[in-house]
Amino acid sequence: MKFAAIITHPIQHFSPIFRSLAAKEGVEVKAFYFCDHGVKESYDAGFGRSFAWDVPLTDGHDHVFLKPGFALAEASFLSVDYPDLASELDKFQPDVLWIHGYAYRFCWRAVAWARRNGSKTVYFGDSELLHHRSLKARALKRLILPWFFSRIDAFLTAGDNNEDYYRFYGVSEKKFYRSACPIDVGRFTLDAGTLGEFRQSVRAELGIPMNAQVVLFSGKLQDYKRPQDLVQSLTQVASPDIHVIFIGVGPLLDDLQQQAKSLGLASRIHFPGFINQADIPKFLAAGDITAVTSSQDAHPLAVSESLPYGMPIIASDRVGCVGPTDTARPGENTLVYPCGDVTALASAIDKLAGDPELRQRFGTKSQEIAPTQDVSVTVDTVLRIGRDFGLMANQ
Repeated sequence: MKFAAIITHPIQHFSPIFRSLAAKEGVEVKAFYFCDHGVKESYDAGFGRSFAWDVPLTDGHDHVFLKPGFALAEASFLSVDYPDLASELDKFQPDVLWIHGYAYRFCWRAVAWARRNGSKTVYFGDSELLHHRSLKARALKRLILPWFFSRIDAFLTAGDNNEDYYRFYGVSEKKFYRSACPIDVGRFTLDAGTLGEFRQSVRAELGIPMNAQVVLFSGKLQDYKRPQDLVQSLTQVASPDIHVIFIGVGPLLDDLQQQAKSLGLASRIHFPGFINQADIPKFLAAGDITAVTSSQDAHPLAVSESLPYGMPIIASDRVGCVGPTDTARPGENTLVYPCGDVTALASAIDKLAGDPELRQRFGTKSQEIAPTQDVSVTVDTVLRIGRDFGLMANQ
């Protein structure tokens, strides 16, 4: 099976899929990356700074950069386009094309090429219906997406809300292949000794007592993530031993630091700055609870990455991975609160912080869910699709 990935740039959570697939017998992989954002240092508006990831993103699989140096911060439907994509695909002649999203013209070109050449298309996206969309956006999607999705042969679905999204736009469940919004679970699974070492060193670095309960926020500090709600909630929690670590940077960083200072919480709210991929596991080891306060967050990997650590989750009701068979399962490993309700958020923190048995039960469930989000799950699903399409022998 010849497998082509059509994707804007190397992404730390997807490159391992292509690497693993390329190592499978009978599979040939080539990733058609539009640009080299994240591999070469470049500006990211969400971080508010330039960066390059410090983990390998292009090792182990054939790939090409169609427009190296393109500024992804300026991406639009029309600007992310490569008119010669068809000729590039003609050279490789893939049997299956992985289409990553619909927001860019070059993804549409790939679907058109597949239909002309009799190749199969596999779509990956994590969209949901929970967050507010303008009337214009809803009308355009209602008009365009059923037509686009009708040209896709299989959908790698990320969870309950993601599947509801596809149903809404007319996709048959017969095309669903439940997969994951994947992480390399092994990279976030630490032995007890390493976990303890990281926990102690990070807390010492940030000045957090070892007996404190630490709530983690991991992600870009942007408006839609509502990190200010988590800062404000600390004024209402009952225990003075609750600390918060914000893993990430972004446009709101200065405002959040000032907010924490003005509320007299600077000693309990910690901003370690930009943390690159290699050090993320160290900072996750310092936490006890993960909080996702967003008003819009399709399938936050902050949740998935916290699962191997056995952390309970607090999530707003606008977070797309909340669902009975998803990564954040209400009443099983997650407390859900109404987005923007700081009092309810504080109450959820108090409930988990004050109940060791509940934390343990939720944490155990998180660890049980973690393997369902591993890269290997998505790889196996792609191989199953290949067999269902008759492109690979049953093994």
